[in-house]
This record gives sequence, C-alpha cells and structure tokens, in this order.
Amino acid sequence: MSTTAQTGAISSIMSASSFFGCTIGGAVANRFGCRIAIVVGGLLTIAGMIGCALTRHIYQMYVLGALAGIGNGVAYTPAVVIVAQYFQKYYSLAASFMTTGDSIGIMLFGPLMQLFLDTYGWRGTLLVTGAVTANICVAGAVCRPNTRLLKARESESRDSCRNIPLNERGSLELQVITHPEQTDPQPIAMSQSSGKRRNNLCVHVAFFWTGVVKMFRLNLLCQSYRFSLFCFAQSVYVASLGCYLIYLIPRATGSSGVSDREASFLLSVVGISGLVGRPFCGLLNQKVSSEVIYDVSMVVCACAVLVAQFGTYGHFVFSAAVFGFAIGFQRTISPVLMREYVGMDNLGSAVGIYSGIGGVVDLIGPILAGALYDATESFAILFYVLAGLFVVGFLAMLSAPLLKRIEPGVYTSVDTELTV
Repeated sequence: MSTTAQTGAISSIMSASSFFGCTIGGAVANRFGCRIAIVVGGLLTIAGMIGCALTRHIYQMYVLGALAGIGNGVAYTPAVVIVAQYFQKYYSLAASFMTTGDSIGIMLFGPLMQLFLDTYGWRGTLLVTGAVTANICVAGAVCRPNTRLLKARESESRDSCRNIPLNERGSLELQVITHPEQTDPQPIAMSQSSGKRRNNLCVHVAFFWTGVVKMFRLNLLCQSYRFSLFCFAQSVYVASLGCYLIYLIPRATGSSGVSDREASFLLSVVGISGLVGRPFCGLLNQKVSSEVIYDVSMVVCACAVLVAQFGTYGHFVFSAAVFGFAIGFQRTISPVLMREYVGMDNLGSAVGIYSGIGGVVDLIGPILAGALYDATESFAILFYVLAGLFVVGFLAMLSAPLLKRIEPGVYTSVDTELTV
C-alpha cells in the first residue's frame, strides 16, 4: 500500500514535468512544425496514461506520470504557436477562447473522474483517460500550417539570396582567407598533457552549450530584456498561484472554522470565475494595452489574497472569485505579451523558456511555503508573503517600457500581416 504523500506526489510530478515538456515542445515545433509536435505530444500522453494503468509499483507511476506530463507540455506549446500564426489583430481574443479549455476540463472531469472511479476502478479510469487524450493527436492532425506565412518566408529567403554579391562572371564573390605558413610543431612536454585534456573538455562543454542555446533559443533572454523581465514576473506569479491554491482550503478550515464541504467549493469558484475572466480579457485587450492588463491583474491578485485575511467564509468566496478572475486575465495575456516581446517566429521558444523556469518554481514554491508555515505556524503570515510576491511582480513589470528603449531587439525572419 502506498501512503497519501506518495500518491499525491504523482500529480506534482505530472504538473512539474508538463512545464519542462513545454520547453521540449518549443524545440520540436521549431524543427518539425506544430502539427508533428502536437501529435508527438499526444502520443507521449497516451503512452504515459495507459502505462500508469498497467503499473505494479508506485515508482513506475512516477516515471510514466512524468512521461504523460511531458507529453502534455510538448502538445501545449505548438498549440499556442499555431493560433498565433492565424490571428494577428484578434489574437488575444483567440487566446482567451483557447485557454478556456482547461477551466472547462476541470469543471467537467471532476465529477466524471469520480463516476469512472466508482464504475471502473482506478486502472480502468486511467485507460479511459488515455483514450480521451488520444483526441490530442486528432486535434494536431487538423493544425494545418498557415500557407500565407510559409509563402512569405520563402519569398524572404529568395530575396536574401539575391542580395549576395556576384562578380563579373556571375559567381559568388567570396573572400579567401589565407593562413600564415605552418611551421613544424614544437615538442610538447608530457606535463602539458593534463592541461590539453582540460582544454578539450572545455571545448566539448562549450560546443554542447552552444547547441543547447541554439536549439532552445536561450539567446532570447539576452536579446529581449522585456522577455527576461516577464520570465521573472511569471516565476513570481507561478509560485504565488500554486501556493494560494494549495493553502486556500487549509487556511479556511484551519483557523477560520469553515467546514470541509464549504471550503471545497472555493476551488470551484476559482475555476468558474477564471473561465469568465478569459474572454473578457480578450475583449478588453482590443482597447487596453497588454502590459497594463498584466500589471493590473497582478495587483488584483495581491488584493484578492489580502481579502482572505478577514477570515469569514464570505471573504474567502470573494477572494477566490476575484483571484480566479485575475488568473483568467493572466493566462490570456501571457502569450500575447510574449509575442509582442519576441515576435511570432520565436513564440514557441519563448513559451518553452518561461515554462521551464516555471517548472522549477512550481517544484520549489510549495516546499518553501510549507517550510514558512512550519516555522511560523500561521497561515496569515504566509498569505501576506504571497500578496507581497504579487506586488514584486507588478513593480518589476513597471520597468518594461524603459527596457524597450535599451534592449538589442529580437530579429524575426518574417512578419506576415494577417487581418484576422
């Protein structure tokens, strides 16, 4: 028999691995295209879910749960990119409808999972879930690349070839690099062999790191200071969000005397209000800039956390509703901001980078929050810290307009004008 902690670790592993899967998904989408990346992510998710149903040990479920989480992440990143390829003017509205899927899934799958568990048991439930996730492959198969975008890239490639200088005979004009005459090498002392091996190791490490930077386009962090700032703000947001959702119910039942049944309703309030907030954010973004919406949502999150400090059930419900509404804004506006900072060509890599950072924070944040509660034995102090973290993210993003003036900028190969 497995303990409750061991069983609960499965969901944590899946959640964290999905963040890292987004990083892999960005690289796969850049190399093979969004359609193939989504299908591959769906296959990994299916393999992980069905494999979990066939396991005999809890540690096998850890590995296969991580595989399913990685598959989810691999499929998510190209899904964000493919929507961005088809929408320019109304991208925020399209992103709002795209991100409502997880809220609807949370509301529907809660009672469905309980029904499946009562009917088929946990192994049968995992098999049914694996069959449902097979629809990811179907959705990926219909993600047709934007033909206008492909034609624009081909046209730019031909134009760049025409700009190569030619000589009178029509051949490429290349500069010949000459090297000085080589002399006979001098004998190398045996004492220098260890230094030579160290130099070779450094060369291999540098070569490997260069490949990693190129594959995941980590140079975006240096080219766009605003994107680096956004990653920092998002890491603060992810840590605070996870801790709020984890400790909201213990905060309500522990020191405020709210019943377990009433407290369990709070997470449903967060999900429903988040579902309402996402399309509203998409409409508001047609009139208000993305950075203003992001900053205001961070402040609203901080205020919502502070409202929970009053300790009554009504205040907890109000806090959950306002917090969920602000989360809906955050989830919608984040891909919009990233596309503004790094361009559409680099959107997949940007989602992967910030998701990788978020995965680390998602693992560490609840652990540090639990340590803080153990040290203080007070949920009030913990919630004050969470509100302060949201304020830190808000203050950091205020410097984005200044960084725009001094950052080197990100090169995008094409900027196709889409009217949708």
